[in-house]
Amino acid sequence: MGKSSEIEVKHEKEIGSIVQQFLYRLPKKNHEAMLQLEKQFIDGFRRNGGLRYEVFQLNGMENMMEWTNIAKTMSANQDEEIWVEQVHYRDSKQRDEFMAMCGKDENMTRLFKQFMDLITPGSAIMGELKRLEV
Repeated sequence: MGKSSEIEVKHEKEIGSIVQQFLYRLPKKNHEAMLQLEKQFIDGFRRNGGLRYEVFQLNGMENMMEWTNIAKTMSANQDEEIWVEQVHYRDSKQRDEFMAMCGKDENMTRLFKQFMDLITPGSAIMGELKRLEV
């Protein structure tokens, strides 16, 4: 295996080849409660072998040149924030194993229900992405 191939394999093990992205609107009044909930969820994710879990808050609602801002696409109002979560898995097998574990873990089920109670109803969207070799 060549040096560049070894680096690519190491890189994939660190950040994974599968990324799930979750976007949702969160009422600003629920910001602190969601931060605490995310900390608990990330702890459970790591404890159960998750690779990488990141949470972001949209920073600004203005369009840039010909690009439409996510806040407009998601119809966010001034009383809401847009949050994005990126969940990294080594591969689809690891994702399937993790999702099966979540379905059996009462704590993860409780955290998911609390999450759904905090976000703006009907605002959650998601997509799963596979890393491209370019």
